[in-house]
Amino acid sequence: MPRQPAPTAQRAEPAGLRRRLRTANGRITALEGQPDDLATVTAHLYREDPALKQKPGRHSRLTRVPRAEPRA
Repeated sequence: MPRQPAPTAQRAEPAGLRRRLRTANGRITALEGQPDDLATVTAHLYREDPALKQKPGRHSRLTRVPRAEPRA
């Protein structure tokens, strides 16, 4: 006759699975919010860029950055 698992073991397994599912769902929620944050920052920068260029008396000097030599 097969041995029946203890009642506490039967309750512990679903509880552990529920905990793992909550953790996974939390990670998914956090990752889904990241593209929204990036889109918000990009939109703000897009709006600010023309405003910065139009301010009178604000001149900036552009400097060319030397290209790095390719590594062999």
